[in-house]
Amino acid sequence: MELPPRRTALKEATSQAHAALDAMVGNFKTLDDYKRYLTGIATFRLPVEAWLSQTDLPAELDGYQPHMVQSELEADLADLDTARPKNQPAFHPPEGEGVVGLLYVLEGSSLGARLLAKRAEALGLSAEFGARHLFSQARNFSSWRAFSDRMENVRVYDDQAAARWANTAFDYARSAFESALNANCSDRRPHQL
Repeated sequence: MELPPRRTALKEATSQAHAALDAMVGNFKTLDDYKRYLTGIATFRLPVEAWLSQTDLPAELDGYQPHMVQSELEADLADLDTARPKNQPAFHPPEGEGVVGLLYVLEGSSLGARLLAKRAEALGLSAEFGARHLFSQARNFSSWRAFSDRMENVRVYDDQAAARWANTAFDYARSAFESALNANCSDRRPHQL
């Protein structure tokens, strides 16, 4: 199946950043692994969603609303007695008309959420406890379809700006996961006298 031109261009332009993030997210096998993942994804999504909720989308995306998971993430953090992330710098996208690139990353994550939801389920987590955000994304494939159908029709579109915004989102996510991993490592260090 051939993808539409803008999706193809964004997929190619972000393949390395996407692969680097996937490698960092890894394969959570324990509840502690999952908590690190949860902290990382919350550190990424919460500021990005806060920024996006204050942003006007192109008129051609009318009728589409980005799938936000803030409330589910906050409930998951509470379920697992995991602190809400701190100290992540605010999300600042690059210059240009590239919000479609950011939305491509956020909505595209629903595809990976299906696999991650199965991994979470193997740890005893569910759509009602600890993994609400994953199941919400995995079950909401209609948002990806609504976005991907409309993205090809956005009139003011700059391929390079969209790629910059998408890669910025992947880099910001990678930074969030690094922050979660580093925080966990420092929690494990023995206290010095």
